[in-house]
Amino acid sequence: MTIDHSNFNEDLAKRFDRETNDQARISSAIGYLFFFVPIIMHPESKFARYHSNQGLILLMLEFLGIIGLAGIPKIGAYLSFACLVFCLVCLVRGIILALSGKAKRIPFFGKLVIIEFDYSYSVDL
Repeated sequence: MTIDHSNFNEDLAKRFDRETNDQARISSAIGYLFFFVPIIMHPESKFARYHSNQGLILLMLEFLGIIGLAGIPKIGAYLSFACLVFCLVCLVRGIILALSGKAKRIPFFGKLVIIEFDYSYSVDL
C-alpha cells in the first residue's frame, strides 16, 4: 500500500492518456459499484485503475465503517449511519466524475493506493 502525495482537489485525469480515458469512462463509473470491472475491461488504462482503486477504498471504508462503528455502545448506530451517508455521497460523486472524465479523490481517504495506477507518482510508505 502506498500514499499519493498530490493535492486532494487536483484533477488527476491530466496525468493519464486522454484517449484511454474516453474509452474507460463507463467501466470506471461501474468500478465504484464493482471495483474489479475496470481492471478486467481496461487492464492497461491508468484512468480505469485509478477509479478502481477509489472504488476499492470506498468498499473497504463502507465495510469497516459500518461493521466497526456499529459496535460502539449508544452512538455506534449514528456513526455507522454517518459513515454510510458519507460513502453514498462519495459513490455518487465518483460515478459522476468518472463519467465526465475527471479523476478526483475521495475526501480524507483517497490518497491511499491499493491498486497501483501510476507508478511515477506513488511513493512507498
